Amino acid sequence: MGDTVAVPKSLIKGIIDHLEELASILETLEELLDEDGLKRVREGMSDYKEGRYRVVKSTEELRRELF
Repeated sequence: MGDTVAVPKSLIKGIIDHLEELASILETLEELLDEDGLKRVREGMSDYKEGRYRVVKSTEELRRELF
C-alpha cells in the first residue's frame, strides 16, 4: 500500500486528446446514423455547394449575423 507511480504530463495530455477525438468521432457517427441527422448533414452540404453560407472572423461578427 502507498505505492505511487509517476505519469508524465505529456502522456496524460495525449490520452485526453485522443479521448476528445474519439468523442468527436462518436458524435459524428451518431449524427450520421440518425435519419434526421443525416438529412441535416445533406442539407448543410447542399448549402455549402450552393454558396449559402457566410464566413465570419470573430465571435462579435457571428453574433451580428445570428441576432
